[in-house]
Amino acid sequence: MVALKILPPEVSQDPAFAERFSREARALARLSHPNIVVVHDSGNAGGLYYLLMEYVDGINLREAIQTNELTPAEALAIVPQICEALQYAHDEGVVHRDIKPENILLDKKGKVKIADFGLARLLGQAADNFTLTGTHQVMGTPRYMAPEQMEGSHEVDHRADIYSLGVVFYEMLTGELPLGRFDAPSRKVQLDVRVDEV
Repeated sequence: MVALKILPPEVSQDPAFAERFSREARALARLSHPNIVVVHDSGNAGGLYYLLMEYVDGINLREAIQTNELTPAEALAIVPQICEALQYAHDEGVVHRDIKPENILLDKKGKVKIADFGLARLLGQAADNFTLTGTHQVMGTPRYMAPEQMEGSHEVDHRADIYSLGVVFYEMLTGELPLGRFDAPSRKVQLDVRVDEV
């Protein structure tokens, strides 16, 4: 079984998008890691760009957080899998740019799969006045973005993914986003205080 992701039709209005899409899709297809959703194929059919990907039978992390069934022990088992996938992608020169609970999938056996690698960059650049660079385009989901990403810096690198993962981890442990002045996770839930140092 596979999953089909169809990109918004307006991206085809960008004359440079086809080249960018082809380049990014090739980069995504070469990522081969057990914790990253596999991209099997990509292309354009009837004016719509698509990615044909591995289907993950399960839920996304957002759903797990909202049910309040995610224990600290489960969170501590999930995060290393995400770290391994991100380390692999970063070693391959790929930055996700949109780490958030909706892009972290959990199969029925508890295995993590990160989805949508590079799509924030790809779609963000499509909206950037039809240019190839997109250096001042803000790409990602604001609540999870690193400060340099929020500022539209063109120097966003692997550290932005690490920052976003920290926000996700805090939310997994507490059910809340770390906004403004926030308490350490151990002050919110029954946790070993050593987790606060992560």
